Amino acid sequence: MKTSLPPRARSVAMGAALAVCLLGATVPAAAAAPAAPAVATTCESACFLGVRTATHDTYDRLVIDLGGPNLPTWTEHIGDGGLSYNDGGSGESKPVPLTGKRFLTLDFFGVNNYTTTGANSFTGATTQPLKLPAIKGYAMLGGYEGYYSFGLALGDHTRHRVFTLTNPNRLVVDVYR
Repeated sequence: MKTSLPPRARSVAMGAALAVCLLGATVPAAAAAPAAPAVATTCESACFLGVRTATHDTYDRLVIDLGGPNLPTWTEHIGDGGLSYNDGGSGESKPVPLTGKRFLTLDFFGVNNYTTTGANSFTGATTQPLKLPAIKGYAMLGGYEGYYSFGLALGDHTRHRVFTLTNPNRLVVDVYR
């Protein structure tokens, strides 16, 4: 014998089943990395959204989450002299208060720090000390009209790798120890 629920009860049951399916599919595993922020669809090209870091067995990873449809291009510079930023008012170069043994600077092209409405897209710390084995801190060094610089203070640097991933867009820096 087949029984049927009244229409209202059937709708509630179907909604509950759908919610269980959706929640079960979106609950992250306990060891998963923090979720990336929602992609900013109001960026014209590419914009900074946030930074995440993690340590692994043989390397530390820094991820710059990007919004917009495009990926920026970049150049890399490694050195021993520390990080600095250009003071927009005086044009004077000022040191960034991060300590490290080596310093990696990424100069980005085709990226900005604001949405099409003019709001800041990156609202994280512009200078962040870290206590990871290989990455000692990072800093947003500033930018102008599609050119931005980002710096990392490193510990005992052996080598690094910079690459992009999509869906969502992000730039990844792995620093090996």
